[in-house]
Amino acid sequence: MTTSSANPAAAAADASHATQTAIIQIDSTKPAALPLTVSNTVPMPTIPPPAGHVLIRVLTTALNPNDFKMPTYMPDPGATAGCDYCGIVIATSPADDSHNYREGDRVCGSLFAYNPARPLDGAFAQFATVDARLALRVPASWTDAQAAVLGGIGWTTAALALWGGDMLALKGRPSRPVTGVESEPVLVYGGATASGTMASQLLKASGYRPIAITSPASASLARRYGAAGTASYLSASVVEDARQATGNGIQIRHALDCITNAESYAACMGAIARRGGRYVCLEALDASWPGGRKAVKVGVVMAFETTGYSVDYGAGSTYTRPARVESYKLGVEAAAEMQALIDDGRVVPHPVRELKGGWDGILKGLDMLRGAKVSGEKLVVRIPQDS
Repeated sequence: MTTSSANPAAAAADASHATQTAIIQIDSTKPAALPLTVSNTVPMPTIPPPAGHVLIRVLTTALNPNDFKMPTYMPDPGATAGCDYCGIVIATSPADDSHNYREGDRVCGSLFAYNPARPLDGAFAQFATVDARLALRVPASWTDAQAAVLGGIGWTTAALALWGGDMLALKGRPSRPVTGVESEPVLVYGGATASGTMASQLLKASGYRPIAITSPASASLARRYGAAGTASYLSASVVEDARQATGNGIQIRHALDCITNAESYAACMGAIARRGGRYVCLEALDASWPGGRKAVKVGVVMAFETTGYSVDYGAGSTYTRPARVESYKLGVEAAAEMQALIDDGRVVPHPVRELKGGWDGILKGLDMLRGAKVSGEKLVVRIPQDS
């Protein structure tokens, strides 16, 4: 199957095939190996796409920690992997205007991969059907790699964490920022991660004062992406340092933990004001971690909620939650906020590191993430045009 990223007609012709190449989950008997493989027999998405959706040829994909964690801890053999994408529209729905997208438009966003109810949804594939309401138009000046790095996982996670009613529930948004003489500080632990730099940019655009906890080497990166102050997680006085970093004496009442371990949990809880506040993290908490406080409301964010589908990993899973109209509505609203921000140049992608090798490059990159060999960059791989 061969096509050009600049030729949607050729891509559409390729899409008429019954199968495509993608990376899928498998049963693995090797504990050290990721349960993923390249398959040339993955079914093609339905053509034309359903109402509100567009069919894309995937050009590039960015790698996230959940791309190795989900297949490892919540396996679904046969399901397509991968979330963040940049692609070119090759077909729209005849049932509606597909959000005014046209063939040849370049878009980016993310898919709810690892969804047991929709096993074909995944960005580690040549073609994908995506929700037009959750996709962004890529600025002409951006590369395919930059667009995939922006993707959707980062900003949907940040939007749900910052604005979700049962999360931090912040009132300010980029389209209606909070105003006042002094900006309210919001703590971002892991402020130099891809999730952290996105959160800081959205916080700054919404009128808040992001305070990033990072390593000393990453503090400058966090500041470039909007952090008003930083503190080192290596410091024995990190809690007091974070409070001092606000620079205006206003107490911290909201914390977003992009790391989620015992140390980050304790630091965030310690930094939040005595009268209490809200703490949101990206992964499940361990009940044995010290530092919990009754005066602090805790939330665990799951970006896939914004797709409008239920998230079902079993009754005992922290991540399981029903489909909620308000979560999807927030996702659509966040997409509109993001589109305006990237069009105005007020939000930019995390630093890009492009890997070669196509399908093998994706698998190599996931091993790098699993081995904690990536810092200050987000990995991106071009999807092979031939297979």
